[in-house]
Amino acid sequence: MRKWWFIVLWLMMLGLAGCQQRIDYPAQLLLADSLASADPTTAITLLSAMEEDMNQAPKATQMLHRLLSIKAADKAYIPHTTDSLILPVVQYYEQGGDPDYLGEAYYYAGRVYRDLNDAPLALAYFQKGLDATRQNKSQWVSSVLYAQMGEIYYYQSLYPEALEMYGEAYRLDALSNDTLGIILDLRDLAFTHRTLQQPDSALYYLHQAEQLAQQYEDEEMQGLIASQLAGLYNQLGKQEEAHRFIDQAMQQVGEADKFSTYDVYANILLNEGRYDEAQTYYKLMTQADAAPVRQDAYNGLATIAAHKHQSDDYLYYYELYKACSDSIHRADATESVSRMNAMYNYQLREKENIRLQKQLERHQQLLQRIAFVVSVILLLLIIYIQYSRRKRMRLQHNKERLQQLQEEKYRQSEAFIQANKEEIIHLQQQLEEANQENHELVERLERQKEQLENANLVAEIKRGEKNQADSVIRDSDVMKHLKQMVNQGNHIKAKEVKEIEKLLDEVYPDFRQHLSQLGNMNPLEYQVCLLLKMELSPSSIATLVLRDKSTVSLIRRRLLKKVTGRDGAPTDWDSIILSL
Repeated sequence: MRKWWFIVLWLMMLGLAGCQQRIDYPAQLLLADSLASADPTTAITLLSAMEEDMNQAPKATQMLHRLLSIKAADKAYIPHTTDSLILPVVQYYEQGGDPDYLGEAYYYAGRVYRDLNDAPLALAYFQKGLDATRQNKSQWVSSVLYAQMGEIYYYQSLYPEALEMYGEAYRLDALSNDTLGIILDLRDLAFTHRTLQQPDSALYYLHQAEQLAQQYEDEEMQGLIASQLAGLYNQLGKQEEAHRFIDQAMQQVGEADKFSTYDVYANILLNEGRYDEAQTYYKLMTQADAAPVRQDAYNGLATIAAHKHQSDDYLYYYELYKACSDSIHRADATESVSRMNAMYNYQLREKENIRLQKQLERHQQLLQRIAFVVSVILLLLIIYIQYSRRKRMRLQHNKERLQQLQEEKYRQSEAFIQANKEEIIHLQQQLEEANQENHELVERLERQKEQLENANLVAEIKRGEKNQADSVIRDSDVMKHLKQMVNQGNHIKAKEVKEIEKLLDEVYPDFRQHLSQLGNMNPLEYQVCLLLKMELSPSSIATLVLRDKSTVSLIRRRLLKKVTGRDGAPTDWDSIILSL
């Protein structure tokens, strides 16, 4: 039985140590993590420089390096072309890797499959990411997961679902006071409402985003929101508001958004018949890499040529417009086929996974239940037997120890001294009455008298020592400091506990050793015992340990029950502490 108990205890301690183990990642790796979002190019360079060292690094470090490499590439807008890098990372974190990175691993798995045009699998990983982040309460990761799901739904023309996802992203960013995230969420909500031909809702969200962007003091973000407001007002025919916002956008536009801003400005100028000015910005847009931007530019230039009756220019730009349109349609068709294939493959995978999962569950369910029940019963039985045995031994030991302490306390008491004095008087009378010729009796009585006198002398000495010790404690700086803390309503901290321990060790060298022999105590119980030994009142102790007086009384009763196995008054425990 003892062998089984130690095996179970060892396994439990090993599991606990594994749960509490923290991973120390290299500083360069953590630096790359912090740079990945703000400066992905530098992060990629830093991670590449660490590549050779990864072969000798621990598994956890290797996996985090691989995850951060995928993250930095994603932040640098480098398209993912394969899932061979992310799948081992996801598998590692699913099977016991650092749980803090599981949600992020799912997020970038979703990003990979989105680039691979596998929207169903991307959504599945984003949903897994949400499930993982709910456990460690990472609002930031949850927010971007919802935003990514909203974008997938939007491009699948599932606009109500997109609005729901963007709304969740907004709620989480608002809870975490992520101003930039809130602005982007409002932008996404406005864009979706605009697609649904709901301009009032779109204006509402864009104006909220505008106010936050001004508070955030990010000129590029202000320019982006102003550009979208200008486009929406132009669509509604409100040219004065459109001009006000496009002028702001043109001053604040960033490099990433300049072509979309040029598009809005050119459309405003085109609607007003300012063809030459509009033509300037449409020509700038033809320099863009994105085919949809060039498509809009060529369409605008062809429209201007038609208004100017420039047939050659019209035919030229119209041909370029058609070429861009055909290219976009071919890409859309390819993407649609990829989406259909991905959906079909995903359904096949899910169907096979469900079949295999059910089969596995049928094979293992009964065995798992039996093993679990047997293990629990065995473990509970071992724990109960050992607990009961140890409890009986502890209570018996405490009983013997307390009885010994009570006897020692009595041998130092006034009653003991008085009883000895009475016995000495009685022996003196016997000596006076004894026959002096009976030397044996006289010697025996003399020895008894001497023993009692010595016992009284020892008792007097120990009483004097105790009185002196009590005086040392009562007049100590520690006691004065504690009383001052009580008057000020302050509670003791680790510093004061150390000072009390030092004082008690000097005055009562064996006190803390004897206290520990009575059984394990939590920090609060231990502090109460120290303060009782300092002979402070329960109300003072309550103040110092930041509890009410009834709680301190309950602690004293509980300790009495735990140590002696019997119920009693709090003062019974006080007597035990004072006798140590």
